Amino acid sequence: MILGRHYASGLLLGGMVALSACQPVTTNFTTTDYSAVATVTYTWQVRYNKKNSQDRPNDTRLEKFDTVSLANQNGVRPGSAVTGPDSEGLFWPELPPEPTVNDVEFRQGENEQAEAPELIKSVVYELTVDQAGQQKTLPTKYEVYREAIKAHAAQRPLQVILGPQDGSVIKVNVQ
Repeated sequence: MILGRHYASGLLLGGMVALSACQPVTTNFTTTDYSAVATVTYTWQVRYNKKNSQDRPNDTRLEKFDTVSLANQNGVRPGSAVTGPDSEGLFWPELPPEPTVNDVEFRQGENEQAEAPELIKSVVYELTVDQAGQQKTLPTKYEVYREAIKAHAAQRPLQVILGPQDGSVIKVNVQ
């Protein structure tokens, strides 16, 4: 009976070791040298569908037209911003010109039908940090960007928590 208990607890311990080996390894450090950037982009795109194939999504082609981007750094209004701040605190550039009917038809293939141009808004969040004297720019998410710009405005250090293989910033804590 006792042998059975030791065996069971050994299985439990072995399972916990195996489970902890699967957890992502993170790096964390504190820095006062950081910059949060949200790059906003407007892109006009047109969806071209093969005629007579509404049920087959693989018969759709997306074509990108004009695009324009603007970097929001540390929450400060960029000089070329036209609108903002929006509901997420971001400033946006002037819209690129909408593709004309001639532009759309020029890129249209045989046996294709074009949908109306649509304006796509996208945002890429990055945090540049000094880690042991080396500058790294890493992708992040909106929540991390917002915390970093608040800390920057208050001139506070950040504890930075990196994700697996130090490939992204998964969290920051204002110090």
